[in-house]
Amino acid sequence: MHADRVEHYVRRAADFLEGMELTRSDDFYLNSSALLAIHSAVSFSDALRVGLGGGNLPDTDHNRAADSLQKLLPSIGTVNQSGLAHFRYLLSKKHVVTYGDRRLERTDYEALFIRAERFARWADTIGRQLRIEGWKNDDQ
Repeated sequence: MHADRVEHYVRRAADFLEGMELTRSDDFYLNSSALLAIHSAVSFSDALRVGLGGGNLPDTDHNRAADSLQKLLPSIGTVNQSGLAHFRYLLSKKHVVTYGDRRLERTDYEALFIRAERFARWADTIGRQLRIEGWKNDDQ
């Protein structure tokens, strides 16, 4: 059951990330691309938390998701936690991207895209390293 949920969240995350990649070069879609970047990270976090036995996922408070993931990681041993900084950065920009009064600068958007890519790589590395059931591992 958990493996199916993990796979669902990983696929959703990859879908959002690919959407971000497809639209990030067009200035007309920068806000959409930024939201896709943020939601990709949220979905990767959901996959990790479910795979690590995190139980129920918070439905709207994504900052709690970062806290939850941070608490789960030490429980499984020594794991590089550097990706959490990228995740927290992305979450901190969600309100500005969605409801802000002004459009961000191109450099602000690029910073979001880079952080989303880095978080995705980190999450995938952790998922594979910990051999989380439902994550695509090299032997699957």
